[in-house]
Parts: sequence; structure tokens; C-alpha cells
Amino acid sequence: MFRLRVIILGVALATSLAACAPSISPLFRDYEVRTLGSSAESSPDVFARIRTALVHAGWTEKEADAPNIVSTEPRPTSGWGLFRTEVSLDVAPIGDSHVRVLFHPVRYSVFGGRTKISYLGRGERGFILPDLNAAFEAQGFVVLGTPEERDDPNNSEDEET
Repeated sequence: MFRLRVIILGVALATSLAACAPSISPLFRDYEVRTLGSSAESSPDVFARIRTALVHAGWTEKEADAPNIVSTEPRPTSGWGLFRTEVSLDVAPIGDSHVRVLFHPVRYSVFGGRTKISYLGRGERGFILPDLNAAFEAQGFVVLGTPEERDDPNNSEDEET
């Protein structure tokens, strides 16, 4: 009888905790590189296109840790209560056909603590992705998203109607 109560309590606890799980997203997005039209102002250099997209999305470039990436200064994405969150980006070409944007969210406490966040929450995604995706699309990059988004059968962004 005691074991049955423990099992029921464990199932109830697991169910209630599962309902509290945040909506999370991986810390990267992939884009496919497409060639721009033959206009004189279009640049074939992927790094120049990345820098232009980041500027149009409101990001400030900083010196990168490696020569094959473009890094940005941190931007505040939320600040309420005792914490504020800042996100910086690293953008890296993968071969000649893809670009990966890596997000680096950090939460700062008013008490001086700093914590790296291992996911992008719904608020951060809503603050960052619309402008970033639009700027990258304007530079000829096609949003591929994350592997989970690409594998989702309900994701109908690719379908033309």
C-alpha cells in the first residue's frame, strides 16, 4: 500500500513538473547561402553579406575570437525584476552553402551574479529572430532554422499556396 502511494505521488509530481517546462530553443539557427542577383551593389563575399545583415538587424560588430567568424556586442533582450538578459552572436559560414548563427545568452543578477543560459526562451526568440531573419533574407540567405524545425512535418513555411 505504501509503495502504491509513493508511485502515485511520483507520477503526480512528474506530471506537474512537466507542465512547468519552458518553451526552449537551441542556441543556433542555420541559413542557406543563395547567390544574389547580378546587381552591382550585391557582394559575393559571404562575410560582407553577414556584416551587412547584422548591421541592418541592429547588431554592433566586435572583434572576433577567430578569423572565420563574425561576432557582435551583447544586446539586452530583457530586464525585469532582479535579472537582465543579454545576448551576443557569432556567425560562421559552414562551407560555401550554409551559415550558422550561434546565440550566447547570459543572465545578470542585480547582486552581481552571471549565468550562461543553455537555451533561448520564447521572449528572447521573439526579440531577436524577426529582425535577424528579415535582415539575413534581404542579403540572400534562406532561413533553415534548427534541425527540430526542419524535421517538423507541421512546419509549412516552405509550401507555396
